[in-house]
Amino acid sequence: MRFLPTAYWSWFLGLCTTLVQGETRPNILFLFSDDHALRTIGAYPGSINKTPNLDRIADEGAIFTHSFNVNSICCPSRAAILTGKHSQANGVIGNSAKWNGKQWVYSREIGKAGYQTGLIGKWHLKGNPTDEFQHWEILSGKGGQGSYFNPTFLSAKGESRVTGHSTKIITDKALDWLNNRDSEKPFLLCAQYKTPHIHRLPPPNRMEGYDDRTFPVPDTFFDDFSTRSSFVSKTWMALKGMKGHVLNIAPTEEEINQNPKIRPPFLQEMNPRQRKAWHAAYDSRNLELRKMKEEGKLEGKEAQLYVYQRFIKDYIRCIDGLDDQVGRILSFLDETGLAKNTLVIYSSDQGFFTGEHGWAEKRWMYEESFKSPLLMRWPGVIKPQTRISELVQNIDLAPTLIEAAGLPIPKSVHGLPLQPIFSGKKTKPWRKDLLYQYFDGGTPENRGPYNMPRHEGVRDTRYKLISFYEYGQWELYDLQTDPHEVNNLYKNPSMKPQIERLKKRLAELKKGYGL
Repeated sequence: MRFLPTAYWSWFLGLCTTLVQGETRPNILFLFSDDHALRTIGAYPGSINKTPNLDRIADEGAIFTHSFNVNSICCPSRAAILTGKHSQANGVIGNSAKWNGKQWVYSREIGKAGYQTGLIGKWHLKGNPTDEFQHWEILSGKGGQGSYFNPTFLSAKGESRVTGHSTKIITDKALDWLNNRDSEKPFLLCAQYKTPHIHRLPPPNRMEGYDDRTFPVPDTFFDDFSTRSSFVSKTWMALKGMKGHVLNIAPTEEEINQNPKIRPPFLQEMNPRQRKAWHAAYDSRNLELRKMKEEGKLEGKEAQLYVYQRFIKDYIRCIDGLDDQVGRILSFLDETGLAKNTLVIYSSDQGFFTGEHGWAEKRWMYEESFKSPLLMRWPGVIKPQTRISELVQNIDLAPTLIEAAGLPIPKSVHGLPLQPIFSGKKTKPWRKDLLYQYFDGGTPENRGPYNMPRHEGVRDTRYKLISFYEYGQWELYDLQTDPHEVNNLYKNPSMKPQIERLKKRLAELKKGYGL
């Protein structure tokens, strides 16, 4: 027994503590980010970087390899998590839709049941919180995005600006809330980070590094879209279109000192010390870029590959900063003894294209965008190093947390509690397929800000069928033989039985959810 891994001993001690104390309701810590791609979490297959603290959650708990969202865009994803319902049912079908805070949400119900509840960080719904959480402090400004540096926070008491980087500030506020909560009550705390959302500004201590490293390029980076619907290649999310400040390209410190008017807005938001750190890291990169352009080294594909490296390095620097802060929180749980009875969840509002198909965005039903990371640690309930391959969706989080708090799940909730699959106590078959719907695209006459269409579809354990219903176009993928989704099989005669089956399931799922 003494040779068992440390993670198993932690799980066993957590189980013993639960039995001795007779407390079956765990504390709940929900860590949440924005636009986090699975390939930039070390615990996931094919990862291109290291995230030791996020990986610790997976190692000491469970990693979900087939976790998906219902609508791959910020506001709808957050509403789906709060309500456990698909977008049409909760009313937030797109980023401009208003949030109805009076509807059923899991956090309010948990608060009514005796939990102390708090949300700190990025809320990003159109309508501030009211009583969804007993305590809330949310990023304010920029349409709810907030700033990376010296952000403004809004609470029930008003607005205040805080000096520092938002990733660390959110952690500071979360730890302060945990330190000052009512320790006689179990807690639900949602710490929701802006990172790695565009414009990607790493914290000062993570701005350096990776200059001598070349990150692998996705296999589909130069995708020609030859089998896809006609509009797919015309979407406005290609990495090759990135330039200027979104890649942290700006004048040098010396140039700005000579002419302060050319300082870009994102640098104006920083204080002198922060700007000093930024220039120390980025001026040499930007001078090298100028030199390469002058020497004619950035033409055609080489220019696209350069943009990819600039993008992915800043993306990963932001993830490094996030992982540092996750480590602080996990250490706090250890030091205070809270780890033994705290369910820790890490997820993101959606996945993200990090160069796949040449893109840097989300929205599509394609895997990189449709999938969301999901890690869970629950001592005494989830065995360490559990790997879960069942199809789960972000609507499952609300019923999972409601059940963890010992409360009944309303019949109106679309999601399923995850306890049967991570506790090994499945009494009936798990779901075999998932529904996806994206509404923020435009019409054939006006496709909207990303020049992309509305679409919906169904995915099972092998096949994916996508309907671009306003165009009468379809796509079908065999994910077993074509995991990168480059070969649309919809016009393949041999696929007719699968197409008919999936069209039927798409209609059944929508009807079953009342959509």
